[in-house]
Amino acid sequence: MPIIKKFSDINFLNIKSGIKCKKILSAENLNDNRIIIDYYEMSPKSSLDFNNNENDITWIQSLSGKIDTYFPNTYIPGRRVDEGKIIFIKGSQNINLDSPKGSTFIITRIPNYKVHEDHVDNKFESDLRFINWGNEPILKSEHDDRKRVYLISETLAGTNSVKGELIRYPISTSCPEHFHVGGEHYQFITSGNVMAVLDGAEFELNKFDLLYNFENEKHWFYTKDSACDFVEFFVPGEAKTIWTQTTNICTWSPLGVDINGKSPARNIAKHVHGEGKNI
Repeated sequence: MPIIKKFSDINFLNIKSGIKCKKILSAENLNDNRIIIDYYEMSPKSSLDFNNNENDITWIQSLSGKIDTYFPNTYIPGRRVDEGKIIFIKGSQNINLDSPKGSTFIITRIPNYKVHEDHVDNKFESDLRFINWGNEPILKSEHDDRKRVYLISETLAGTNSVKGELIRYPISTSCPEHFHVGGEHYQFITSGNVMAVLDGAEFELNKFDLLYNFENEKHWFYTKDSACDFVEFFVPGEAKTIWTQTTNICTWSPLGVDINGKSPARNIAKHVHGEGKNI
């Protein structure tokens, strides 16, 4: 059965002065720690230390405000991160997150990420990337007005253990029913609301709610009188999508602009979801 976590039902935990957290997804929900998702709110001028373990992959996605990053005892330059960027961490790393004017963000962690990699090398690598997904190309569905932007991919992050996307649903829009083989994935609502149809049963998802789909679980989405944005992440990234109908398969074509209406950093060719090359 899918897992639905309603943001309003989760209590805040006080981490330290000026910082509070909601445990969105944990080992208690999945019976193991295959993926851990935490939501943070930081008051102005607060600071958080985060340590990534040797065998973990973590990404930090800003939802509002700006975050200043520092890396103690290293030569890595600090960077300011806003809503169009993701901090992607692979392996051992200590990072300090400062919030000059207040911010909200999600920290997602995959322990033991190598079990999701294609190659058999057991050596854990160390990597740090600032992914500017705000400059990634917008892709539009050929059958409706949905739009997609890749947030994490093998090209962007150097791993196929995870793939992430931003999906935009305008008012009165839907996608075909489908399920995934070879991986699990979740949707986290970042704005608006959407109806999720899970094996025929309907559930309303609102801002900051989370839906976790296990392998082979049928699902589709539609909006009514409100638009919706959500991010979704697949673990591993190369899960296969199976459509329950042969019509209106999700095919995505580039619009030639990024989310800010500017020229994108690269070109992505037209492709069926889950079957694109060099993404």
